[in-house]
Amino acid sequence: MNARKIFFVLGLLLIGSMGIMAQHKGREHFNPDEFKQKMEQHIIQHAKLTPEEAGKFFPIFHEMKEKQHQLQEQIFKLKKEKPSFNATEKDFQNAIMSIKSLNVQMAEVEETYYKRMCKAISAKKVYDAMNAEDAFYRRMFSRFKNDNRKK
Repeated sequence: MNARKIFFVLGLLLIGSMGIMAQHKGREHFNPDEFKQKMEQHIIQHAKLTPEEAGKFFPIFHEMKEKQHQLQEQIFKLKKEKPSFNATEKDFQNAIMSIKSLNVQMAEVEETYYKRMCKAISAKKVYDAMNAEDAFYRRMFSRFKNDNRKK
């Protein structure tokens, strides 16, 4: 699994974990719109996107993330609903192949959308945005980890 996919999965886990954390007393509720806005601001700042570039980039970016999220949900579902107790080796092989196929689809979605992004804004800015997104998820994950240590 490449680093982008790892950070994407960590991001999804972080979002889910933040929702669980928000249920504890004294915690602010997780707001997905606020999280999205903070991520956008981070990307705009670090990739130095102009308002025009951001207006072109983010619709494509969010559409890609939604498609990847849908595929990731299918992967989680397949892993959660593992073959039955008396499943055959072939059943497990089919499950593995289904998960692998979804991972390939996720990579294809990413490739398609990065090409679209590079047509909308410069490849350098797309590259910088990718790195800014990764840095944002690392920062949020680190913050989440540090908050849990304080308990």
